[in-house]
Amino acid sequence: MKKWISFIALFFGLATITFAQRFAYVDSQYILENLPEYTSSQSKLKSQTESWQKEIEQKQENLAKLQAEFEAEKILLTAEQVKEQEKKVFEEVKGVKDLQDKRYGPKGDLVNLRRSLVKPLQDQIYNATKEVADKRGYGFVFDKGSDLIMIYTDPKFDISREVLQTLRPDLKPNNSNSNSKNNNKNTNSKKRK
Repeated sequence: MKKWISFIALFFGLATITFAQRFAYVDSQYILENLPEYTSSQSKLKSQTESWQKEIEQKQENLAKLQAEFEAEKILLTAEQVKEQEKKVFEEVKGVKDLQDKRYGPKGDLVNLRRSLVKPLQDQIYNATKEVADKRGYGFVFDKGSDLIMIYTDPKFDISREVLQTLRPDLKPNNSNSNSKNNNKNTNSKKRK
C-alpha cells in the first residue's frame, strides 16, 4: 500500500513539473524566407543544379550520338568491332549513370552543397531560438515547419518574429506571419460567436 501511495505521489509530482513547463513555437520557414543569406544560398543552389543538369544533358547527347553512329555502322563492322563498339556504348551509359549519381545521389554533390549552404543558417536559427527561449523561460519550443503536426497554434506563443529580430535586428520581416496571426484571431472570434 505504501508503495502505491509513493508511486501516486511521484506521478503527480512529475505531472506537476511537466505541466509547469512553458511552450512556444517558431516557423523556421518564415524565418528562413526573411534572411537574405537564405535567398542567396537558394540562388547559388539553383544555378549550380542548372549547370550540373546541362553537364548531364551534354553527356546524354553524346551517348545518343554514339549509339546512332553505332547502329548505322553496325552492319559494316566485324564481330570483333561490334563488341568493341558495344563496350564503348556501355561505358558511355555507365558514365552518364555515374555522373547522375555523383551529382544527385544520396551522397551526391547536391546533398553536400545543400548541407553546406543551409546548415549554418539552421544553426543560427537554433542558437537564436535558444536565446529567446532562455530569455522568456520556455521549456519547449516546437517548429511549426517541421513534420510535427500542429492542429492549432495560438499566435501568442509564436516567437518567430522575435527569433528573426535576434538573428537580424536590422531586418524588417515581411508580413506573411502577421497575416496568419490575423486569420487565427478571426477564426477564433468566429468560433466564439
